[in-house]
Amino acid sequence: MKFGLVSVEDYPTVMDEFATNLMNEKFIGNKCKTCGNKYFPPRKACENFHNEMEPYEVSTDATLKAYTVIHFAPDSLSDKAPYVAVIGELEPGIRVLAHIVGLMSKPKVGMKMKLKKQKVDDERVYYKFIPA
Repeated sequence: MKFGLVSVEDYPTVMDEFATNLMNEKFIGNKCKTCGNKYFPPRKACENFHNEMEPYEVSTDATLKAYTVIHFAPDSLSDKAPYVAVIGELEPGIRVLAHIVGLMSKPKVGMKMKLKKQKVDDERVYYKFIPA
């Protein structure tokens, strides 16, 4: 299972499990057993170099913290431009960068959003935000 439109995998086992969960509409991040730091998407180790991580289910409810409109996209996303990329906060400390779709007007900082899976094909999936 692959995550994203273009995969860059530093830790394929972790990302394969993440993508499989996402395909099944399970939004699973991970948490460091030593210091408690939480991550979404999951990581192999925490920013404090601890490597004992445990899974936890992430809320898909988010608040828009920042956004930008991408007019000149990289080659891999050029057919999608223009598109809106946002930073959404799922819970304190967990901020996620993703596209937002389904907007009927300009996005507003503070607006409520929901994280959803986007299936590309039977082997590839990613997530996006939609207005709540």
